[in-house]
Amino acid sequence: MTQGKIIIIVDDDTDLLKRLVIAFEEESYEVKTYSRGTEAIRDLVEKNALASADLVILDRLLPDMDGLEILKTIEKTHPSHCPVIFLSMLSSEKDLIQGLKEGAIDYVTKPFNLDLLVLKAKRLINK
Repeated sequence: MTQGKIIIIVDDDTDLLKRLVIAFEEESYEVKTYSRGTEAIRDLVEKNALASADLVILDRLLPDMDGLEILKTIEKTHPSHCPVIFLSMLSSEKDLIQGLKEGAIDYVTKPFNLDLLVLKAKRLINK
């Protein structure tokens, strides 16, 4: 059921990226990763990689921008894009509300339960 499904993860924590890639590949997802917001925007929007994605997992605190900027760009250029989950250390009520208002379908705060994130992702992708 997950064969051919693509998850895009944007996070600058390389150890976390490795753990996420392993977890999702074990579930038979294809995973593409980015550690900088500019790379992600270039590929997702300008090179249209978003068209083949089934889910985007997006950090807020990237070295070159806030993940909200990426989500806003996605919302402008691809209004009917795939779902986005924020995965962030920013955990105030204001941060969560802002992320959801900008268009994220869910907002998961770090530290987080990996099994729960995978389950949420599977539910969103297989809707």
